[in-house]
Amino acid sequence: MHEEHNAAPGWYPDPDGQKRYWDGAQWLDLPNPEPQPPQWKTLAHSKVGWITVSCLILALGIGLAMKLSHDANARAEMAAAESATSEAQQREAERIATENADRERREEAERAMRRMSITQVESSIMEMAEGHANSSIIDGPVISVSCSPVSGGSVDDLLALTTVLECFAATEVNPNGSRSGYKYHATMNWEEETYTYGFGAP
Repeated sequence: MHEEHNAAPGWYPDPDGQKRYWDGAQWLDLPNPEPQPPQWKTLAHSKVGWITVSCLILALGIGLAMKLSHDANARAEMAAAESATSEAQQREAERIATENADRERREEAERAMRRMSITQVESSIMEMAEGHANSSIIDGPVISVSCSPVSGGSVDDLLALTTVLECFAATEVNPNGSRSGYKYHATMNWEEETYTYGFGAP
């Protein structure tokens, strides 16, 4: 103890292993000076952890929001593209339907014109046959004239540029209801809108 009393002021260990303060004259009952982890450090570590977690959650939230926004935009763009495609297809279908309807009207008008042309040919041959009857080339009188395409032709075949007609000038009605007469012929040129006709079979 004598050495302790001569010791300089400071902290010294006691027999129990605890530290006590010697002021140079006596032992003072002061708190143990061993450093303790400051509370603020623990709090700081805790704050850092919470900040890190918060940042991760925020980043995940932002990423999820961006993905949802991107997906929504992609769906909207896809829907707009599908709508535009559907509208374009509808317009194209309407255009095709209109063109088809116009073409059918033109074709039907062409067929009607061709049928009227056959009537004109029949009138021309009727006039010719009556002249032949008056000239005693054929026996008259001429009752009627009818013309029809030969070789499977048809006035409705708009691809045909010409049509050959076989015409029949009836001059007598038989007891069984059939008719007798003479054959004439005609050739229609649809491209030039002209026709030729004459006496006899085509």
